[in-house]
Amino acid sequence: MKKWMGLGIVLFAMTLGACSQKAEAPAEQPAAATEKQEGTSKETEQEAAGEYTIALIAPFTGDNAQYGNAFKTGVTALCNEVNESGGINGAKLNFEVFDDAADAAQSTNMAQIVTGDEKYIAAIGSYSSTCTLAFGSIFDEAQMPVMVPCAGNSTIATEYNYTFQRGMTIPIESALMARYAVQQLDGQRIAFIALNNDAGLQFMENATKAIEDLKAAGTACETVATETFNEGEVRDYSAMVLKIKDANPDVIVVNMGYVECAAILNQARQAGLTDVKWLGNQSMYTEDFTNLVGDAGVGFHVSTGFYAANPDAGVQEFIEQCKAIDGNVPNAYQRNSYECAAMIAQCLKDGAGTRQELYDALVGMEHWDGKTGGNKWINRQSEEEYLILQYQGDGEWKMLELNK
Repeated sequence: MKKWMGLGIVLFAMTLGACSQKAEAPAEQPAAATEKQEGTSKETEQEAAGEYTIALIAPFTGDNAQYGNAFKTGVTALCNEVNESGGINGAKLNFEVFDDAADAAQSTNMAQIVTGDEKYIAAIGSYSSTCTLAFGSIFDEAQMPVMVPCAGNSTIATEYNYTFQRGMTIPIESALMARYAVQQLDGQRIAFIALNNDAGLQFMENATKAIEDLKAAGTACETVATETFNEGEVRDYSAMVLKIKDANPDVIVVNMGYVECAAILNQARQAGLTDVKWLGNQSMYTEDFTNLVGDAGVGFHVSTGFYAANPDAGVQEFIEQCKAIDGNVPNAYQRNSYECAAMIAQCLKDGAGTRQELYDALVGMEHWDGKTGGNKWINRQSEEEYLILQYQGDGEWKMLELNK
């Protein structure tokens, strides 16, 4: 199924069985915070036929728990769907959650537990690039495939061999957003704000380079400010906002989570930084963001590969599946985790029965025709179509027509 393209879209490379015991951790490691999830289908001979279990490593506590819960909703939707239609050739598809709290050390602990237990055929996770990079070598050593829903550091799939990046890679996304700021939002003086972590620094490097490339090609544009901050350590952004205001940008491009972005937008309005356009990553295309940001978010732009107003039947079915699970309209986090699990399920249905067979099947996949939209796979990284949305207020978004 092809995703509805709407007005204007740009191509670019991105980015449950019965309750069981927790996975046992080695003595020197903390026990994994796990929870077995099951589809809603009734008990049948599927149980006797066996089961496949996916490990979901993500933050379920701490400041980033909302992303782990979004991943959980997406994987739950897929497992429900598979099990209600007969399972994997008669076997149930389950998953168990492992809480890494968005902490790299905890993430490696979870990866060691998961890879050391043959019950897990594959893994999905984690949320952040820092955590995913931390456990990449563990999955390589175990020769176990791990599907990465959203973490965008491009080295995740270039430094490690068993990782598959379903979400956009940061070099592609950041360059795209920089070009959008100039070519779609008519910016000439561009400011950038990002988290001071692996993903944020890679974003800043590639975004500013894209501006320099545009300038070298004859486009009137320049970077007038670059600011980073440590996630979870800052609540008062007023000093940073005033520095950016003094730089007099006409477009501000941000790469961060929705909580920080909402706070920055509200503090920017209080500081009088209002005569400016904003462009953010798809983390802000959520109900949580619009509920939190209020009127300060009106006019905010996001670039995203998922739009809930897409009339495609598959997209609308997926939205209803997610709403039935947690009551929320899904976004890219639920969507990408769903498609990660769907790819695993399809390869298992097609005959993959071991971690290596699953890896080989995934590597051989050149295109995935997913329920929520198709994408190409090139060197274990995805390529799909993106668009720009603008927030209208009251929870409503509008898709913009892009310049050719």
